[in-house]
Amino acid sequence: MNIALTKAIQALAEGLGFDAWGIAAAHSLTPLQPESPASVAYHRYLTWLSQGKQAGMQYLSQNPSLRMDPSSLLPGAQSLLLVLQSYFHTRRHSSPIAQYAWGEDYHISLRRRLQIIADYLARHDAEARPFVDTAPLLEKAWAIEAGLGWLGKNTLLLNRQLGSYTFIGGVVTTASLLPDAPFREDLCGTCNRCIEACPTHALTPYELDARRCIAYWTIEAPTLEEGMPPTHGWIFGCDICQQVCPWNRFAKPQGEIAFRPKPHAFWSREQWSQLSKSQLRKLQKNTALRRSRPEKLEVFLRSP
Repeated sequence: MNIALTKAIQALAEGLGFDAWGIAAAHSLTPLQPESPASVAYHRYLTWLSQGKQAGMQYLSQNPSLRMDPSSLLPGAQSLLLVLQSYFHTRRHSSPIAQYAWGEDYHISLRRRLQIIADYLARHDAEARPFVDTAPLLEKAWAIEAGLGWLGKNTLLLNRQLGSYTFIGGVVTTASLLPDAPFREDLCGTCNRCIEACPTHALTPYELDARRCIAYWTIEAPTLEEGMPPTHGWIFGCDICQQVCPWNRFAKPQGEIAFRPKPHAFWSREQWSQLSKSQLRKLQKNTALRRSRPEKLEVFLRSP
């Protein structure tokens, strides 16, 4: 293990403004590793896929074996650096848009900084590749293995200091870095607030049925077909299971300029409904809102 390089990478992650970071040793996620949170999560993931709970997100079921081993992403991978970035603003809000989409597209900001870490590793004779929702890796599972938190009953990563309002990114590398201890506690306990609060009953403990999820329908669904649940006022995403989570009492207000809310984050549905398609496209530029076509947003503006 290269301890000096490990410390340098940790210091770089801190200097780049990430709120938390951890390191996991890269390995294949075989079912014979019950001590590995990432391995356990991978095999739960396969069961989830077999039940069709990914709904129309067919990309999740394509080549699942690629998600089994980080070396499929980077041959010779030995370590993964996982980072968390808070996007928290407020636990309660009346915006019809999920908080993560209030500012600029997080992929841009996170990837730019993660590339700096990858470039640093390259200068130390190691290959490295950054990822932010852009690689066939179970990021939440690897974050648990890197000691950054646990999988909550709402299926989101929960961190003691940050709650669940966090973006996850990372760097996979051929460098041999000193790994952190996996997070092995489940601090949800007997709490079921997220499950009880979900208006479409999409949640059971530690599992999400995307076929009933408001966030899936308003963001991911390729088509709007029969069976779509009421959106309960949301036009992009849904924050309900996070709003009720007691651990988000400890959420750290974000300090990244790129994630500061744009004015339209606080517009009402009525204000949104008055926009033309060209105005919607302009507001979507460089934000996560671009994942939804203007025509789709218009449908949800008419939904109950």
